[in-house]
Amino acid sequence: MNRWPSFWPYFAALGSGLLLSLCYPNFNISWLAWIWMIPLLFSLWFGRPDRWANQPWKRARYGFTLGYLAGLAFFQVNLSWLHTVSSGGAILLPFYLALYFALWGAFAATAGRPRDDELAPGLPQDKPSPRHAAPSLFTNIFANSLQAIKYATLNAAAWTGLEWLRGVAFTGFGWNGLGVALHNNLFLIQITDIIGVTGLAFLLMFCGCIATTTIRRLFLEVGHQRSRPHLDFIAAIALVLLVFAYGLKRAWRADYGDTIDLRVVLIQPNININDKWDASKTQEFYRLFDDLTSIYAETGDYDLIVWPETALQAEFLHPSSQGYLNFILSKGDFHLILGVEEGNLHDGTFYNSMALIRNNTRNYQTYKKIHLVPFGEYIPLRKSFPPFEWVAGREVPADFNAGDTIEPLTLTHPPVQIIPAICFEDTIGSLMRQFIRDEPQLIVNVTNDGWFLETQASEQHLANAKFRSAELKRPMARSANTGVSCFINHLGEIPIEGDFEARIQDIETGSTFVTGTLPYDISILKNPPITTYAQVGDLFSKACLALATIWILACFLAKSIPSSRRKDRAA
Repeated sequence: MNRWPSFWPYFAALGSGLLLSLCYPNFNISWLAWIWMIPLLFSLWFGRPDRWANQPWKRARYGFTLGYLAGLAFFQVNLSWLHTVSSGGAILLPFYLALYFALWGAFAATAGRPRDDELAPGLPQDKPSPRHAAPSLFTNIFANSLQAIKYATLNAAAWTGLEWLRGVAFTGFGWNGLGVALHNNLFLIQITDIIGVTGLAFLLMFCGCIATTTIRRLFLEVGHQRSRPHLDFIAAIALVLLVFAYGLKRAWRADYGDTIDLRVVLIQPNININDKWDASKTQEFYRLFDDLTSIYAETGDYDLIVWPETALQAEFLHPSSQGYLNFILSKGDFHLILGVEEGNLHDGTFYNSMALIRNNTRNYQTYKKIHLVPFGEYIPLRKSFPPFEWVAGREVPADFNAGDTIEPLTLTHPPVQIIPAICFEDTIGSLMRQFIRDEPQLIVNVTNDGWFLETQASEQHLANAKFRSAELKRPMARSANTGVSCFINHLGEIPIEGDFEARIQDIETGSTFVTGTLPYDISILKNPPITTYAQVGDLFSKACLALATIWILACFLAKSIPSSRRKDRAA
């Protein structure tokens, strides 16, 4: 017996998930972001056209399963680098994250599912009932297109809302949302300063849904030998052009106002993560930072030098750290930013922090990391849910504490505020926007992507980080122990001047896993804009989630009306 007709939707779902994984580093086949969902949508909408017509719960279960398969295929490939730090996490985290794809699949297969009689000409909806007047000319011509637009909007809204939810639920993990696939498209990503990167997913999913309904409509129109104008396809093209035009305007504006030139140096030591905490190599690491820093510190030409996350082995206030930092600071008049571990012996708290120092360590500012990495910096429910302790207790013997102060650090000369971001905090727009002030500002990220070895994790981290500059219109400096240390301008791209790209990498191979330094002059606006996203955050994505939820409730209530009441109302 040929089982292919029964199983093709499941293969299509897996295929969609695999196609989506190719949109991100290291593959970066970004054009697939517009079409990856078509096989999945066909399986959700048309895979079981008549089987469960009056059984919505079975159809929801069917959609949930297909969505889960697509999500699992995507995350297992996309997060394969997790095996470098946790083999259990590399397996288990995708099983959790795939639930958001599954919920969307359940929506798309039920409340978000267009029927053929809504998409095709010549079917019963085009034939007026004796009880009702004939449809208007506009309705007769464009009804199918309007239905396609309606369902594309609903499915895009559901996807966008769930993607936002993934970024906040259980402390959140919004890594590699759909919009991140466009990280190299300078013009299309500018709209994120209004709707955020999760909002950008709406554009991609809307167009993917229109592409799917267009294919289906063409098939049905040929079968019925009747055609209709494809207003929905035109609407999708117009939406893309509108977003592109907005980005073009933002990117090519000539007048940016007065600027402050900040001379910055990034230090990338490229310390092997297996040697990082080897006490016998402490002096070797101290000499390395001294060698990489001194050449710039002694010239007096630089305002800021940035070291990566947890640059020193000892705690920040330990005498050995204080003595060494004062030795470095004595080499010139500059600000030093570095990642440190900051402890409080009185109450036993311990923080992953960023320190800003000038002249000596008596006067310093610190930012304590707010968004901690679950199972990396702390174990959720460590005491109340023992299985988590059993799984990750060896890798995380003690929890870091989270900071709670959202205040920028401040350079004294020139007067520039620093928006601090430690590790993957630069991937969280809802956090970074809280640091925005009406002052000259620079985002500084210190990270240690060496945990993930030479995998695609560091490039994916960079792809996500670019959107903070695009959303907030603030430039960024990133210093990594190894991975990608670079500068990002206020538009969300790495500056390129001639053959020079503002990142640390091997000239011959292009590898970013090298020891090096990167001096660069950043132009910072004296009066930077306060973007819509900075003011309202992910309001668009929240509205999308609300729209999808209201539609689900409306559909549920409509199905709950007894058939006799529907007949009475019709009469």
